[in-house]
Amino acid sequence: MRSLSIALVEPFYEVNVGYVARVMKNFGIDELLFIKPRVDLSKARKFASHGADILENAKETNFNQMIKNFDMIVGTTAIVSKKPSNIARKVSTPEDLAKNLRGFGRSVCLVFGREATGLNNKELKLCDLVVSIPTGTNYRTLNISHSVAIILYEISKQGVKSIKERASREDRERVIKYSMRLAKICSYKEHKMPLLRNAMKRLLAENRISPREVYLVMGLFRKAILALEREKG
Repeated sequence: MRSLSIALVEPFYEVNVGYVARVMKNFGIDELLFIKPRVDLSKARKFASHGADILENAKETNFNQMIKNFDMIVGTTAIVSKKPSNIARKVSTPEDLAKNLRGFGRSVCLVFGREATGLNNKELKLCDLVVSIPTGTNYRTLNISHSVAIILYEISKQGVKSIKERASREDRERVIKYSMRLAKICSYKEHKMPLLRNAMKRLLAENRISPREVYLVMGLFRKAILALEREKG
């Protein structure tokens, strides 16, 4: 659990922030990050109980900085798209996420959206994975602190102990870069390129790819690109 961090986007209610810090303390997570916070942390502290120190050490960040600092960004949403084309809202359950992270020994940040509107599509596209908590009803929206508790509980049952070496964000981005270059050479439709990129990102994150597997895939893409460029040249 020590490799996990929690990020809250534009939190508005001090009580929610305090309870999130308290839940983090329960599960042994120390790092809390804020993106454009709208709360008074001094007021949130009274709700944090033994997690007050987490609030005192909390830092502000943004999505670009998180992408640089973490090997896996996991977004959360209560809104699940029924359209297959909306890859941004292709979700995993907390249990599936926990099983995925079981073999991931690198840094992970769980991102929770605004109390009223959650994370938007643009923000979800920046995430490597997206998780949603199935409630079994049409009312899927949970309080942020409740969502944090449920997801951390599932992860704690599985653990985040590294089983095998996993590809870093840098390696995964290199594969995506080669795939985009190959798609362009193959005259892939321009308006579908963003969808392809997001699909590749999710595919690499969900399938627990190793560094060795990354290098094999990149080698294949390189050979295909060179062959196509020679043919066209």
